[in-house]
Amino acid sequence: MPPRVLLVSSNGSGMGHLTRLVAMGRRAAPGTDVQVLSMSSAVPLAAGDLPFQYVPSADDLRISPRRWNPVLHRRLGEAVERLRPTVLVFDGTYPYRAVAELGERFPSVRRVWSRRPMWKPGLGARQLLLSRRFDLVLEPGELAGGLDRGLTVGRPEALTVRPITLLDPSDALPAEEARAALDLEPGVPTALVTLGAGSWQDVDTDLGAVVGALRAAVPDAQVCLVRPSIARSSADPGAGVRTISAYPLSRYLRAFDVVVTAAGYNTFHETVSQARAGAFVGVAAQLDDQPRRAAWAEREGAGVDLRPRDRRSCERVAALLLDAASRDAVAARCRRLWPGNGAAEAMAVVEALGDGAARDELPAVRDAVRAGEGA
Repeated sequence: MPPRVLLVSSNGSGMGHLTRLVAMGRRAAPGTDVQVLSMSSAVPLAAGDLPFQYVPSADDLRISPRRWNPVLHRRLGEAVERLRPTVLVFDGTYPYRAVAELGERFPSVRRVWSRRPMWKPGLGARQLLLSRRFDLVLEPGELAGGLDRGLTVGRPEALTVRPITLLDPSDALPAEEARAALDLEPGVPTALVTLGAGSWQDVDTDLGAVVGALRAAVPDAQVCLVRPSIARSSADPGAGVRTISAYPLSRYLRAFDVVVTAAGYNTFHETVSQARAGAFVGVAAQLDDQPRRAAWAEREGAGVDLRPRDRRSCERVAALLLDAASRDAVAARCRRLWPGNGAAEAMAVVEALGDGAARDELPAVRDAVRAGEGA
């Protein structure tokens, strides 16, 4: 019987956990039954053709974690009883109690923790103790891993795959088609800025500082802001700045000459994989060490380590927007650095585990997928 896989994502501050799981689920072998259970309100959009169940987070229900944990315990248990998965994959930085204790309730279900690396030094020791509750810890690859100083480095329980992105480079639209799809003018310097909420007209925000610098240096540029798929507001950003909404955004990245974004795992790796000239902001996230990721891009010639409140740093991004040769050099460097998408090998490992493979057999499964892609 083909494996049955339940993909479970935490809520997080965006769509990263859910997107990685969907990237894997889309690459399941024919016959594999894949279902998604997510605390992200974006799951109806992100799941695509995959069947899904939405379990509102504590924040969405506006209740305390203490009141919410029994809700998840019940809903997750009901899903497992109904779907009878052979393997469950959780993607999140801290496994919920209902997930960590799943083996006690359903011992026949193999359990996988998809645990993104690049944690801030010294943080996360408590949740790492939960690794032993899982049959496998799957680690999505990290391009900036050479600068990783977090507690996950060198952990023996982790099986590492290549970086996981939703799309392969071949899935992205060519530049002209992407611009047309977004109703952008051809032949005009175009920048995408995705730096969170707020008004671009407020120069005291990262968003306002970057947009202001780009518009001052390149008055005829198209500066595009993203209206997130999970945003609750669609307010007009103001004259001279465009707002776009598209999912998945990585399909349209070639429409932009420069991509200005936080150095979060998904957006960072998508930008490099699509060989775009990226300006990465090391946002102060709770656990994700974004500043080191941005620093790696600068060191390797794969982008700019952008400090939004630093005028000279913003001027470098504006110069990149105007200099096609420099953008081409960054793109070429990104292509050399990109090792390929690890989503298919990650899913193959999960399927093998669901088929009864032993832990020590899984590296060979991963390597066989890589070899097949290179054939």
